[in-house]
Amino acid sequence: MLIWDINPVDQTVIDPAGRECPLDPMSRQPKVPGSAMTEAPPPIGEHEAARAIGSAWEVVADWRGHVYWTVDGQRHEITELGLEPPADALDEEPPELLERLAARKRSEIDQARDAAFAAGLNYTIAGEPDVIQTRPQDQINLLGLSAKAQRLIAAGQPDAVFTFRGLSNINRELTAVEMDELALAALAHIECIYQRSWDRKDAIDAILADEQLDDDAKRAAIEAVEW
Repeated sequence: MLIWDINPVDQTVIDPAGRECPLDPMSRQPKVPGSAMTEAPPPIGEHEAARAIGSAWEVVADWRGHVYWTVDGQRHEITELGLEPPADALDEEPPELLERLAARKRSEIDQARDAAFAAGLNYTIAGEPDVIQTRPQDQINLLGLSAKAQRLIAAGQPDAVFTFRGLSNINRELTAVEMDELALAALAHIECIYQRSWDRKDAIDAILADEQLDDDAKRAAIEAVEW
């Protein structure tokens, strides 16, 4: 007498070929375990499984482990019985959507811009090599120092003393003229960084708007935009 053992996790048949039913050691009669069926499971096809429901079998979809992508580029993996990939599922990852690619590249440009601000400007301060910090919080300070230096120069005090610290964190004394030159150099550096960022973002927008390019050409052109 054959029996078919049931997987306690998902109720599917463990071995479709079945096995001989064990015998009761006293009566020597077949003793069917509680986790087994005496009826053979139905035949199944590809991506199907036989599952026990009560005392009967049912055939269910079995795509477990199958990976597919939806048209929006989302990756999915089927982990449950009874679920099937949608009719429009893709077996390979589709090319990145243009707008998503453009957004990713803009984000990369923003990150590179911020890294350039954080790197600062190499500059000789009071005769010593140093770095003028040009982070957003530094930009406000530089604008204030430039304005103050220019007011002092206009007031006939070009030799008024400023104390300034670069990345070295060392106090250095500068005249109003030197302070104004330093601040203007740093602000020009900041403007160049912003302009570089804008140029690259404008290039992405121009690629998206170019009706002479198909999507693949646009995708390749956007990917080529680097900091």
